[in-house]
Amino acid sequence: MASQARFPFPGGERALTSGAVTVVGLSLCWVGIRFWASDMLSFAGWLLFALGLPMTASGIGLWCRREWARWPAVVFLLLLVATQSWGLATKGPTFGRIALLLGFAAMAWSVHRDFSPAAFAADGELDGAKEKPLVSLVLLLRKPRHLEAGMLARYCEAAWGGSFHTLRDDEKPSVGAKGDPAAAGWVGGRSPYFFVGSNRGVFLVHNHGQAYFEDTTALADAAADLRIRQVLEENRGWLAVDSMEASTPDPEATPASLYPVMARLVAELAGPDCQAIYQPDGNRFNHWDESLEAGLRSGDVARVFDEPTRMAVSELADDDPRMLAAIDAAARLWPEFVGAFERREGTAHAVKAPLTRQGTTECIWIDVDRIENERVHGRLGNHPANLGGLRMGSVVDVSVADIRDWAYVVEGQPRGMFGTKALQDARRDRVAKTDAAG
Repeated sequence: MASQARFPFPGGERALTSGAVTVVGLSLCWVGIRFWASDMLSFAGWLLFALGLPMTASGIGLWCRREWARWPAVVFLLLLVATQSWGLATKGPTFGRIALLLGFAAMAWSVHRDFSPAAFAADGELDGAKEKPLVSLVLLLRKPRHLEAGMLARYCEAAWGGSFHTLRDDEKPSVGAKGDPAAAGWVGGRSPYFFVGSNRGVFLVHNHGQAYFEDTTALADAAADLRIRQVLEENRGWLAVDSMEASTPDPEATPASLYPVMARLVAELAGPDCQAIYQPDGNRFNHWDESLEAGLRSGDVARVFDEPTRMAVSELADDDPRMLAAIDAAARLWPEFVGAFERREGTAHAVKAPLTRQGTTECIWIDVDRIENERVHGRLGNHPANLGGLRMGSVVDVSVADIRDWAYVVEGQPRGMFGTKALQDARRDRVAKTDAAG
């Protein structure tokens, strides 16, 4: 996943702003103390010291991520902006006066924007997430998605019920008592980071207009499965729901226990632009299909990943020695498959054979309906990658001579599948070559 650069200071990305506020406050205190020695400037010195001391405290509070420090710092900085503006109006412009005015104004805006409750929490949670297992469900997208806080609030209502309101920048989030079903939820932030609070927990929702994985080219080259390679090459955005904190009455509740809750929101966020769903914890992946929505809405995350929606599509060359050996084994033992099919021994009888449509050839699994006259008749057992109008379930027939592999299941154990080892060996070779090159 793409990483974000951060300053290694307690204040994170906001360290420079909070440090600058502290320096300005200390400078005002120092100038004020110097003015005490002058009878004419003594009163001004007390004013500067009275302004500088709380401003220094506000800067330290911002550094330590204290919400109370935001508005005092903004007010003090705006007072300094007003002072410089008065100087411009009464004494005329100078380079120093203009620079100070613009600097104080920029600092005031930075404090107001970057130290709001939602932004404050976002930076703190993201920093802390580095030390914790990532509890997340990710949707890989073909293109970036437009998402606003108000839209996300409606998705939350559809997923979890109840009402959700959008936080203002200066509004402190609150969801009431833990587990209270009547408590209103909230949504704060803006793309690429949103925070969502509900009576079940606090969640971080990502919306990024970039590939999820950092080195997609290397990953795609290492993927033996054409479908996975296509997803990686075409990935242009991603949505994710991360569990940050459980807020249920159950003392044993953890962020990981909220996967069913997260899954229902992911189901609402899914759409036709989705390529795949990914679970970082366990590195689990499944190609997106509308049939997954039922599992997500029921909260059954295991079901979403345990039942693949697409079978692997290999690009292993026909003349590869491993593939030739697998094809030869399937041909020699073909009578075993025919006998099992005719005796109705086992279930899920299928063959793998090449099909060509519009100049594209793809080896694909076919669920067998009947075998006659040296031809196998059946229906496509999975979605083709690119075979024109053919879809999963399309009726096809192939010559027995063209069959590359076969499989059936007896008491839960697969028979056949000679190409599986060849594909696994090829995948290991690709990964090894990529690691050696890196």
